[in-house]
Amino acid sequence: MNNDITTRIPPNDKDAEQAVLGAVFLSQDALIEAMEYVEAEDFYQHANQLVFQAMMNLNDEEEPVDVVTVQNELDRLNQIEDIGGVSYLAELASAVPTAANTTYYAKIVKNKSTLRRLINAATSIVTRSFEEDDDVDSIIDLSEKEIMDVSENRNHKGFRRISDVVKSSLEEIDKLYDQDSDVTGLSTGYKELDDMTTGLHKDELIILAARPGVGKTAFALNLAQNAATKSNATVAIFSLEMGAESLVNRMLCSEGSIDANALRTGKLDEGQWNNLVVAMGSLSRTNVYIDDTPGIKMAEIRSKCRRLLKESGHLDLVIIDYLQLIEGTGQENRQQEVSVISRNLKKLAKELHVPIIALSQLSRGVEARQDKRPMLSDIRESGSIEQDADIVAFLYRDDYYRDEDGDDNNGGGNEEPEDSEDQNVGEVEVIISKNRSGPRGTAKLLFVKSYNKFSSIATIPEN
Repeated sequence: MNNDITTRIPPNDKDAEQAVLGAVFLSQDALIEAMEYVEAEDFYQHANQLVFQAMMNLNDEEEPVDVVTVQNELDRLNQIEDIGGVSYLAELASAVPTAANTTYYAKIVKNKSTLRRLINAATSIVTRSFEEDDDVDSIIDLSEKEIMDVSENRNHKGFRRISDVVKSSLEEIDKLYDQDSDVTGLSTGYKELDDMTTGLHKDELIILAARPGVGKTAFALNLAQNAATKSNATVAIFSLEMGAESLVNRMLCSEGSIDANALRTGKLDEGQWNNLVVAMGSLSRTNVYIDDTPGIKMAEIRSKCRRLLKESGHLDLVIIDYLQLIEGTGQENRQQEVSVISRNLKKLAKELHVPIIALSQLSRGVEARQDKRPMLSDIRESGSIEQDADIVAFLYRDDYYRDEDGDDNNGGGNEEPEDSEDQNVGEVEVIISKNRSGPRGTAKLLFVKSYNKFSSIATIPEN
């Protein structure tokens, strides 16, 4: 058996290509149908590419499309001989008896084109791998991008009639009407926050930003715990800054109300040991997956999320800590790279139909203002982050600026200087500065620093 694929003819269907072009000669409406699925480069035969492009040129000029006008257009472009002369146009005009099956033939042409693009991408990947000119990570990144480009070119949607959309919307509204709760998405676990957002919704990109040390990692982990323990959600966490063990220790402290310093030193009393065992059992039963690969790239995040979705059958929430640590391609300046990353995160949320929470750093500009509550312009390397996001939320703590050591010398609640009993529990404002589908406003929570735990003010348990 000959395994040399380079000698094989790429996938194509000559009859389908001619049928599409012949249908256009019979009806100009057939061109509109065909253009929804194919472009000139989707045709394998070069002559057919030239003919279809000439047809599109005439359509753009609002000229009739027939054998004579196409011939004149090809003459103008000095391409009539390249297609085999006028006789080939006559052959196309008699290729099909009716234009009724244009869409069917166009889909065949598109499918063959997609297979050729996939072969070209795979060949490029094989060649690049043999040459070994780049490091392995760059080769994998570029390879995944080429494959995704083929997929994105194939997956496109056309217009949907508004009556169909209204029908599906009515079905969704009816379903919401029958449920008891006002939370229509994945609950955050905090009533005041759920009242503003109605939960975390599919396809949404949520940016959570704060100065270092305010507690954004702890808050994101609390959101993950609430989703996993209370809603049985499958959660993927990408930690680019902290190791998986450190994250789990924080989650254990929050779940079991265990002092973080006691856990770090191992000096737990009997009650804390009991709480730890219960917390470990509770977290072990959840569907939380942690990836702590440092310097991960966007293509890897996409690939791992898709793999997790395929393997587990569910993916309900993705958390990334944090956005600015995602590696770019190195081909643009950092602000452009971060803008591309945020757009790709939004695309990934829509592709996977899950909410994605991306943590973000704030610039030092907030420190220079009298009112240090963050604003959209404070997002570091913002670019298009605030444009791509459906929700932008900031964490703000008054005591962060009252504390003498409250600058960015720490990365979260359990890494702050030792606090007095009064400083251990503080109020945190969750400021919703952008909410594409709902109101903006501020939700107030309580943060128990020693436990890395956020609680609704009305329901905080007594210690």
